[in-house]
Amino acid sequence: MASYDAVVIGTGIIGSFTALHLADAGLKLLVVDRHGLASGTSRASDGNLLISDKSPGVLFDLTVESFRHWDAMIAALGNHCEYDKKGATLATMDPGRRAKLLAHVEEHARHGVRAELLAPADVRRIEPALHPEVAAVGWWPDERQVQPMLACYQVARHLQARGVSYRFDDELLAIEPSPQGVMLRFGSAPDVACGRVVLCAGVWTPSLLKPLGIDLPILPRKGQIAVIERSDLPVRTKIADFAYNDLVEEIDPSDTRAQTATIVERTKSGTILCGSSRQFVGLDTGVDAAVLSRIVRDCLRFVPGLAGLRVIRGYAGLRPCTPDGLPVIGPVDAHERIYVATGHEGTGHGLAGVTGAMVAAMLTGKGHALAKACDPKRLLQ
Repeated sequence: MASYDAVVIGTGIIGSFTALHLADAGLKLLVVDRHGLASGTSRASDGNLLISDKSPGVLFDLTVESFRHWDAMIAALGNHCEYDKKGATLATMDPGRRAKLLAHVEEHARHGVRAELLAPADVRRIEPALHPEVAAVGWWPDERQVQPMLACYQVARHLQARGVSYRFDDELLAIEPSPQGVMLRFGSAPDVACGRVVLCAGVWTPSLLKPLGIDLPILPRKGQIAVIERSDLPVRTKIADFAYNDLVEEIDPSDTRAQTATIVERTKSGTILCGSSRQFVGLDTGVDAAVLSRIVRDCLRFVPGLAGLRVIRGYAGLRPCTPDGLPVIGPVDAHERIYVATGHEGTGHGLAGVTGAMVAAMLTGKGHALAKACDPKRLLQ
């Protein structure tokens, strides 16, 4: 029977960075996915790495550290995943929100983040696609975007070249922890013994824990994106309605209505992504044409040049959301053999680097300064 120091379940962006940091820490690894590489939420994401949508606090601090890990990964492995520091603009059409946006910019600047409220003469230079009558625009020049699947592929190629084992298209049927380690039972491949298992399965993590009597409240929060055809529309930054910040922080699972706020950004391939939506509808990943239409209407208010361009497709994914809006990273069983890394909601790509580093620090006994805030035990019954 094969034996490993750790087994990582899930090959999305969280599982990818977790595996990368554990390999860098010298652990013998197996990485498993019940489907193919990055087959879940990472395949249905726009790949934003953002701090402009966060107020100072735990998520803010996690993001600052995570950006450093992303930069280190790109420096070490090269940029084969469209990692792009293209910047972000937060805009409002409401003159009454100008003061709030200015306060947000100034608070970020006090915390060492490059941000400024643009003078009207600079708006067209930074983001010519914005509506000429926007009331105020904040500019974060260091915001980033990545192609999520390419990032997962890049990490996997690197780790496989280093001898890390991968197993695809096999179902994890049972997790059997003990004081000495964990036994993993699979549907078709041989069983595996390991010191620890790290569940990076997003919204599907609770179903893996339920047979163990562990009730981890991870809520699927559906999001949809409309893809606009290639054109010469000069969208240079990630354009977001400042109201998006409020939408991110609203968590009410009893409200099943779709919430939308403008996000417009160009990909390296030339298409334009229009988002975004948030909706508590269970594990439904079907595309809702009415919600897509609403998203596009929202985006037209801020980027009128989208008018006349065609929507060529839409897709949906499930963000893993916790009741308090913070991720869950750490052990969940009495023997501290089963770890989880999920609950990032819409910040998974931005927080992937620090998540992997935090898991590696825990498994090697080093600890992490922000681990307490992300401890799953705060949510366990």
